Amino acid sequence: MTIALLSDFGTRDVFVGVMKGVIAQIAPQARLIDLTHDIPTGDVRTAALRLWQAGPFMPRGTVFLAVVDPGVGSERAAVAVSTDRFTCVGPDNGLFTFLLAQASGARAVAISSHTGQIEQGNATFHGRDIFAPAAARLAAGTPLTELGPEISGLTRLAYPRLELLAQGADPSSVRGEILLADLFGNIITSIGILRYTRNALRLEPWVPECPGAHFPLVGLRARLGSYADVPLVRTYGDVAQGSPLAYVGSDGLLEIGVNRGSAMEMFPIAPGAEVLLHLG
Repeated sequence: MTIALLSDFGTRDVFVGVMKGVIAQIAPQARLIDLTHDIPTGDVRTAALRLWQAGPFMPRGTVFLAVVDPGVGSERAAVAVSTDRFTCVGPDNGLFTFLLAQASGARAVAISSHTGQIEQGNATFHGRDIFAPAAARLAAGTPLTELGPEISGLTRLAYPRLELLAQGADPSSVRGEILLADLFGNIITSIGILRYTRNALRLEPWVPECPGAHFPLVGLRARLGSYADVPLVRTYGDVAQGSPLAYVGSDGLLEIGVNRGSAMEMFPIAPGAEVLLHLG
C-alpha cells in the first residue's frame, strides 16, 4: 500500500521524519511518497490544487496523508475519506475538495480518539498524533469504519472560475482565473482540462457544472487581465527566446510561460485574476 504525504512542514525540522517514523511502526510495509512539504504555510487552497495534480499518477488504493492545518487545535474535525480509487486522511478544512471533485463512492468518517493515536499527544501536532497513525492503519488494512463514525457534509473550498462564453450557438471563449505559479515562474490557470485532437482543442472541464466544448486549433490566444494577448502554441520552442506563450501544461490546464524566462516576472498578476482563452 502507498501513502502519499503532503504538508507545509518544510524539511528543515523533523516533523516529516517523525510522521514517517510513526507510520513505520504501524505499517512497516507501506511505500511512502513525498508529494511536497513546501506548501506555503497554512495555504489550504494551494495544497488542495497540488493534491489534485498528483492524484491521477498515484497507484490505485493510495492513502493521501495531507497536513496543512491552520485550524489545528480548533473544533475542525479530523477525517478520513475513501473513494473508488484512493483514501484521504487529514483535517476537514477543504484540503480534499479538488481531489474529490471527480471521484465516486466517497465515504467519510470522523477519526475518533480511540483509533491507535499517539498516547500523550498534544494539541499542535496532529500530523504525528492523529493523522499519521490513521493513515498507517488504513494502509495496513484497517477498514475505514473502524476509525470512527460516518459523517456527511465535508468542508469544501469554492471552485475556481471556469465558464464558457458563447456567440450565438457556438462557444467563442473560456473564462478562468490564475491559480498559482510553479518554481519556474509559469502561471497555471483554471482553464482545462484541455486535450488536443486531430483538428481541434477539446475542453473536458475539471470543475463541476462547466460543459465541455471544442475549439479550432488555429488562432487561439490567452489574455491575462489587462495584458496583451499571448498566442497558444504547443511548446516553448514555438516562440522566440524571451517571448511569452500559452500552452497546455502537463496537467491539461492552460499555462502561461516565457521561453527562457519567467511569466510571473513579465506579468506580475495575482492568483484569482481573470484569464480568457479566445479566438484572436
